[in-house]
Amino acid sequence: MKIAGIIGGVSWHSTKLLYEYVNTRVAQEKGGLNCARMVMINVNLQEIVQAGNSKEKENIIVDAALRAERAGAEFITLCSNGLHQYAQCIENAVNIPFIHIADVTADAIVSAGYQRVGLLGVKETMEQDFYKARLEKRGLQISIPEKKERDFIEKVLFNETGIGIVKKSSQEAFGQIIQKLVEQSRVQSVILGCTEIEMLVKNYKNVPLFNTTTIYADRIAQLCCED
Repeated sequence: MKIAGIIGGVSWHSTKLLYEYVNTRVAQEKGGLNCARMVMINVNLQEIVQAGNSKEKENIIVDAALRAERAGAEFITLCSNGLHQYAQCIENAVNIPFIHIADVTADAIVSAGYQRVGLLGVKETMEQDFYKARLEKRGLQISIPEKKERDFIEKVLFNETGIGIVKKSSQEAFGQIIQKLVEQSRVQSVILGCTEIEMLVKNYKNVPLFNTTTIYADRIAQLCCED
């Protein structure tokens, strides 16, 4: 079995979910007492938020990737959609494969036959090309919420779910944002492009939701099960 390198901690609440998902899938595939072989390096989200510039953030993420590689990881994953803006930096720094969460997500959406897709996440994920452009290269048409809604999403992700708080009012608001994308942008499905959003939309059923946490966990588990 291959050893996964997992950069987590962004936040630790969603990393905990991913850890459970990966091990559950490996146990289901391999049976018995099997679990995933992994090296997990948790970065401190507080340090990343307080970093003075993008270079400082990059250094934190790349250092974690290098530590995982030195510890024996055979591939690297990053349990944060937004921090994939540093994906190229990781790829340049390590000598093992880096698994990009947007590529894995695009594979799932294309396989399901959808083209018009909504994207939720932190503002960087929704607004910058490092994520959207990667999806668009696969032929997907991406729609994002309006600016005031993007501001609200970011506030909830950092001030609530990032510290383990899930409010009913925020759950309802996220459902309304998704419904607006369906009605106004005619999206066929929605990407939960932040590993925290799963906590807010578990009960939304009106359109298919692509949960990047579980999709990524499936790919990690698949790779872990390879000899």
